[in-house]
Amino acid sequence: MKKLVIILWLFMTVGGFSQTPKTNPISEDEVLASTTGSTFLTSFMEEGELYLNIPREVLENPMLFIRYDYRKAYKYIQVLWSLEGDKVLLKHPRVRSSAGIILPVRHHKALKDNILAMFPLEKDMCKQGDLCINITSLVMDNIIEWTKGFTETLVPQLSLLQGSKDFHNEVVIKTRRGLMFEGSRVSFPVFFGLAALPEKLMKGRNYDYRMGFFNEDRSGIDNGEPKNSVANIARWRLEKKHKDRKLSVPVKPITFVIPPDVPEQWRPYVRAGIEEWLPAFESAGFEDAIVVKETDSLSEWEAHSIHTSYVDWGDSKYLRGFDESGGTVSHIIDFRTGEILKSDIYLGASVENVTDRYFIRCAPLDKRAQSLPFPQELTGRLFQRIAAHEAGHAFGLFDSNYGEFAYPVEKMSDIQWLKTMGHTPSVMNYSRENSIAQPADSVPPELLIQKVGPMDRYQIQWGYTEFPEEMSEQEEDFALERIMGMQDSIPWFRFNQSQAEVFGPATANEVVDTNNPVQSTKLALKNLERVICLMPTVVKDQKDIRRLENLYGRLLEHWKDHMLYVTSLLGGYDIRYKPISTPGKMFTPIPLAMQEEAMDFLHANALNPPQWLVAPEFLPKLEYSTFPDKMVEFQQRSVDELLRTRRFKRFEYMETLEGFEGTLEWYLSELQQGLFRELYEGSPKVGRIRQEIQSYYIDRAIMAVHQNAHHTYAEMKAFDYTAYSKGLLMAQLVKLRGDIRSKLKKEKDSDARGHWEHCLARLDSL
Repeated sequence: MKKLVIILWLFMTVGGFSQTPKTNPISEDEVLASTTGSTFLTSFMEEGELYLNIPREVLENPMLFIRYDYRKAYKYIQVLWSLEGDKVLLKHPRVRSSAGIILPVRHHKALKDNILAMFPLEKDMCKQGDLCINITSLVMDNIIEWTKGFTETLVPQLSLLQGSKDFHNEVVIKTRRGLMFEGSRVSFPVFFGLAALPEKLMKGRNYDYRMGFFNEDRSGIDNGEPKNSVANIARWRLEKKHKDRKLSVPVKPITFVIPPDVPEQWRPYVRAGIEEWLPAFESAGFEDAIVVKETDSLSEWEAHSIHTSYVDWGDSKYLRGFDESGGTVSHIIDFRTGEILKSDIYLGASVENVTDRYFIRCAPLDKRAQSLPFPQELTGRLFQRIAAHEAGHAFGLFDSNYGEFAYPVEKMSDIQWLKTMGHTPSVMNYSRENSIAQPADSVPPELLIQKVGPMDRYQIQWGYTEFPEEMSEQEEDFALERIMGMQDSIPWFRFNQSQAEVFGPATANEVVDTNNPVQSTKLALKNLERVICLMPTVVKDQKDIRRLENLYGRLLEHWKDHMLYVTSLLGGYDIRYKPISTPGKMFTPIPLAMQEEAMDFLHANALNPPQWLVAPEFLPKLEYSTFPDKMVEFQQRSVDELLRTRRFKRFEYMETLEGFEGTLEWYLSELQQGLFRELYEGSPKVGRIRQEIQSYYIDRAIMAVHQNAHHTYAEMKAFDYTAYSKGLLMAQLVKLRGDIRSKLKKEKDSDARGHWEHCLARLDSL
């Protein structure tokens, strides 16, 4: 056991941040293996029909049937060919997972298999020993339920069979598929693939909700709940070439191809983003685990082959009316083991999109961002961050919350900390750039941008460490549990899955997540005020107001995200996933002192935003009316957040815990008192926006009190207010009605009398 601990320690201590980029030109022969010597399906076209030769050895062997279309998520199912009499059947069977469970046929428990298609033998065309069938109808006419509920309406007269190509253990088929799409008749390029699965199964690794890996079905099995289901995680097959070494090259590295579609000036940054993960794999014992190759040509056949994982630059960024902010990843995974067989990285963000977002967050901290266009080095580094994030998905990690609400806020300006740890533990977080360092901190601009961090190395270490073959399953489980046990003492190694609600600061997005959300947001707002001042200068050469309008809109969105971040403290929890045998709570309420600070902050900022934000000097250049008023929209959405049923239910539960008695009544009282502070402070005037928000609060609160019970089943009552909450809210509204009446009696000449009379009329409907 002592030896095992030493081995684990060596694994944990390997790694770093820097890696010298390598140039790996690629030839066409390297992209795909030759078909020579393979015993698999082969295809041919004759008189416009597509035929398939099926060697008898292939019958009953599982393989993948894949569909590549305009959507970036590939569709695939495990199939097998069967011979029954003089017909060949294509079946979709249940899949036996090495995790010890059976994956059902499209969620139909009663089916052991499903027949997707049936073909008569083409005896005149059969090679010796092979079976030949015409599969034209399979790819042209069949509607297959690739995913649960999937369907489509075919337009046959717009469909076209364009050919096929055979690769090693794979057939790729090219079509144009006529479809009804959003009311129009369109013809989309659709490729199909039939690919062999590995004969030797990869050793699976059990899914664990405390780590951020997809399972073999990728879409998720636990819906964000902190529990374990029987499944394998999704990961590449990495095996040490030299088993006796602490660091070894893999037998087969993870390889990505950068095609010529990626503009030449951005290729080094895309490569660097993927290669940022090299030290993470070193923490799992693998040296040079990733190979990135550039190629002068990548045919559409090769791009749609299971043997090629490539970077798709995406052309929608160049289309009028389309603008994407990031990217995505498409996986093909062996359902039996979780082995990732293909993973394509899609980079869809435009130059304008990435530069605008960086300007909003970091312009006061980086002089390069104070004029447009940005220098190539800065824009490239922003593309590198996106590539690094998407590469994390390619390695099996999904979007969620990695080590958030953990970093000390004071470290966000500590240059040494930022060099070693970054401003967020993981490049997989939606933290974006460091927007809370201050100009006086003189943080080097290269440290402002998100990068692969300690949490990423930790995740890869757990997911990819290879254990000796002689190690028993129990010993391996113990070793993996020891790695997960590091979460007990290192808070930024803690993971939680994104849920339907933001119920604590560790579940928020789009902000730098520290252990002090209020202080973080105060620092971010200082920079946002500086950005407002920089806006007229940065767009001075623009011929119209579009860029300024976009920048101001993005700034308001970023302000809103920070307000939601602080709001998450109210009725919020700190999250620490742990086994049932481990002492302590999984969900610990945020201390009341922090919640009180958050409430005061929101009243001063979210519900009464500063003039520099609401009415900057350049605003008359953009508008001539109070319609549309984005600030009112965001404040009304803030009221909705504060009155959300899920938040009430969290407060209700907190009241059952020692030290949190009466918190919902306190919360409602503080919320209403702050919203109507002019009423209680004797202010004779109420601003236009404040009147709008106060009226909106009354309407929403009355709706809540009058809401009928919509559901009976507990699982369906997420949006139903409880009788207890309605009673407390009713008491607050009755009090408000009495306070407004008192004010009107005392101050008959108030400038806001009409507003208070209107509020009273609404409250009288109670």
